[in-house]
Amino acid sequence: MSAFLIYVFVTSITPGPSNIFIMNSTKKHGLLGAKKFIFGILAGFLFLAILASICLYLFEEYIEAVEQTLKIFGFVYLLYLSYKTFTASKNDETGDVYSTFKAGFLLQILNMKTLLFYITLLGVFIIPNSNNKPFVYMVLTIIIGWGCLIVWGVLGHYLKRYLNKYHYIFNTVMSLLILYSAFSIFY
Repeated sequence: MSAFLIYVFVTSITPGPSNIFIMNSTKKHGLLGAKKFIFGILAGFLFLAILASICLYLFEEYIEAVEQTLKIFGFVYLLYLSYKTFTASKNDETGDVYSTFKAGFLLQILNMKTLLFYITLLGVFIIPNSNNKPFVYMVLTIIIGWGCLIVWGVLGHYLKRYLNKYHYIFNTVMSLLILYSAFSIFY
């Protein structure tokens, strides 16, 4: 159980597309202005938990074949997000797209980090170790994941002045972290 909890926390709190876009959204719109986007990401996280559970139990023998394809698509998707983060200007008006529930939900369900997170979580921790209590593991995963996502939103809101002052440095670092996430898919 401790390895499971550490894996869920570390994977959820480390930078990834959803964390970074929540931070950017709250930096731009504040916590209240970004609440629809945040709820969309949280709903997408829950949706993927349910979908991953169903798919893994129904298609357990095919997961390894699908995992490699997901890794490739995830890598390309993260390269794209890294580029978009790096090239975003301080006054980027396209950031308004990241204030809707739909945008948050779609970003999360297309987030390969989250998809691979659930595949690994279910395959390594839940199926072999759940002792017929996978529901408890999934509930803990959702609670920890949601908490970590909200932490990123709160950080974006309260560090707004600092993040705006050092916008280019922040975007460069976040872009490099997303790039690191892309390459870490294969390790």
